[in-house]
Amino acid sequence: MRFKVLWIDDEYEKQLDLIGDAEQDGIDIFPFKSSEEGMAELERDLYKFHAVILDAKVKKQKGDNVSGLAGLAASRDRLIEINREVYLPYFIFTGQPDYMTNEMFRESYGDYYIKGTDNQRLFDSIREKVENKTEYIIQRDYYEAFEICDTYFDRDIKKTLLNILSSVKQPLQKFDDELYFTQIRIVLESIFRVANKFGLLHDNCIVGGKVNLSESSLFLSGEATKHSNVNVKCAKRHFPRIISDATRNILFITGAASHTIDPDLKNNLNLQEYRAFTNSPYMLYSLTYQLLDILMWFRNYVSQNPDPEENKKLWVDEVKPDGGWISGKVVRIADNGFGTFQPDTGGATISIIPYKVKEYGLVLEQPIEVVIKIEGNKNLIQEIRILN
Repeated sequence: MRFKVLWIDDEYEKQLDLIGDAEQDGIDIFPFKSSEEGMAELERDLYKFHAVILDAKVKKQKGDNVSGLAGLAASRDRLIEINREVYLPYFIFTGQPDYMTNEMFRESYGDYYIKGTDNQRLFDSIREKVENKTEYIIQRDYYEAFEICDTYFDRDIKKTLLNILSSVKQPLQKFDDELYFTQIRIVLESIFRVANKFGLLHDNCIVGGKVNLSESSLFLSGEATKHSNVNVKCAKRHFPRIISDATRNILFITGAASHTIDPDLKNNLNLQEYRAFTNSPYMLYSLTYQLLDILMWFRNYVSQNPDPEENKKLWVDEVKPDGGWISGKVVRIADNGFGTFQPDTGGATISIIPYKVKEYGLVLEQPIEVVIKIEGNKNLIQEIRILN
C-alpha cells in the first residue's frame, strides 16, 4: 500500500523532481501552495493522508503575496489539535539557510529536514512513522475494503469502517455494543444506497431518504417486501444465499443494540442477558468479518451489473390482494404449530396461526385457498378453504 502525503510549499513547482523521487520510494505527494489550502484539503478527507510535509517559509492564506513563519505556525498548530484525536505525523522540510543554524527555530518547531540534502532521510522518516501508525496498518491490512469505500461511499463511511476495524485490532478496548453495532448498520445502509443507485435495489426500499434495512435485505434476496398496497420484489435473486444469510444475521444481532431498531427485537434477543455472562468483543469480530465479505461480494457484483436501467427491468410490483380468494399450498408446519402459506403466484409467504392449522386439519403440501386482510404492513389470513 502506497503512502499518501500532503505537502505545503508555495514553491513546490521548483522541486518537481522531489515528487518523482518520492513516487519511486512508494510515496505519493499532494502539493498545496498555502497553509489555508493544504489544511482545508486535509480536513476535507482526513483519513486520506498518512503524513504531512511543511515548508518553513510558506504563505498562510491563499491570497497572500508574502511567505513567512506564520504559514508554518498555522499548519503546525492545527496539526497539534488533529493529533489529539488522530495520529498524523508531520515533517518540516526547509531550504532556508537562516533557519538551519537557528536554535530558537528548532526549539519552537522541532527537528527539520534540509531540501536537497535530506530528501532520502525525509522519505525514510515518513516510512518509519507511518508504518507504525494504527490507521495505516488497518488500511493496509484491509486494503480492498477501503478501496471499495473510496470508490462507492461517502468519505465518512471510510472513517466508520476504520473505527470498527480499530476495535478489532485493539481487543482490550472497552466494548460498546450500541456504538459498534450501529456503525456496522451504517456501512450496510451505504451498501443499500449504492445498490439503489445502480438499480439493484427498488426505490420503495428507501422512503423519505431513509433506508429500510430489513426490506432492502429481502428485496436483494429475491423475496417480496411489503409497502402500502404493493409488494415489490426482484425477478432475479441478487444476493447468493450465504450473503443473504450474513446480511440478515448482522441486521438481527446489531439491531438488539442499535438505537434504530424495533424495541420488541431488543427484548426478544435479550442482549443484556447475554452480556451478563459473556462480555467479550468476539461477536463484533464475527459480524465485522461477515460485513467485509459482503463488501467484497458487492464490489464484484456491481462491476458485473453496472447498468441501472437494465437492473431496474428486473423490478416486479405485485398488487396485494385484499378480500379475494387466493390459491396456494401449505409449505411448512412448524413445531410450534404455525403453518406457512405460499401463493401460487409466488411472492411472500404468509403465516397461518396454530388454531387455524388445527381447525382445518392442515398438512404439508396441502392445496388451499385463503382470504387475506391487510393490517398495516402485514398480510393476515382471515378465511381458509380446502381444495380437492
